[in-house]
Amino acid sequence: MRILATLHRWWGVAFCLLFAMWFASGIVMHFVPFPARSATAASPAIDRSHAIIDRIDHDQWTVAGDYDADRPLDRIALNDAAGTEIYISSKSGKIVLATTRTERLANYAGSIPHWIYLTELRHHRAAWTALMWWLSLLATLGAVIGVVIGLIRLARGPAHRGLQRWHHMSGLIFAPFLLAWIFSGFLSMDDGTLFAHGDALFHALHKLEFEPLASHPWLRTSAIAGLCLCGFAFSITGVVLAWRRIPTRASQISR
Repeated sequence: MRILATLHRWWGVAFCLLFAMWFASGIVMHFVPFPARSATAASPAIDRSHAIIDRIDHDQWTVAGDYDADRPLDRIALNDAAGTEIYISSKSGKIVLATTRTERLANYAGSIPHWIYLTELRHHRAAWTALMWWLSLLATLGAVIGVVIGLIRLARGPAHRGLQRWHHMSGLIFAPFLLAWIFSGFLSMDDGTLFAHGDALFHALHKLEFEPLASHPWLRTSAIAGLCLCGFAFSITGVVLAWRRIPTRASQISR
């Protein structure tokens, strides 16, 4: 038990901020997803009189391999009220992506931190995939250890007070969702390495695409937002508790 508690404590120091960021950004990206590729014919009606045109290989929004067949891309900032930027394939001449200022700003609080989607890191797909795979796996293991400790503590009777008790009890109440959410993040990066049918399980666990939620989008959205807020609050208490231990532990070692 002592070994598990020590692992959980230091796992918390390393991962609770990451958990908090995942839950908070997960809410944002549910409402404003990452801009997706869609090829449409370039319209001659596009006003280019005030536009700024750059030819690029990739940027934050086109770094994924989906655009490899279109590179280089012509990025056209229309300088309109919406801050629209369109990307035209140099190979097909089609518009393959269009983004607005609001969409881009929302993604800096949503998908980009959630996926650790730094442009240059994501440009090296193997390194980015390995990082996300290991982070998701370690986060899942850390959450499992936390649940095991919580159940053992519960069997022994109430031993915590204050913030630690709130963290303990809320962790057990929301354990199924927390484990499902974190594990589904791992599934999204597994790509069949460990789980052959991980994609279907990911959609069920991460996006709650099962009945009756799948038939009621507003209910599914409310459930995701509410559970993410609970997960965020739970993670923040973990951050406070974990980092509160560091000065105490350091003073004990110095003695």
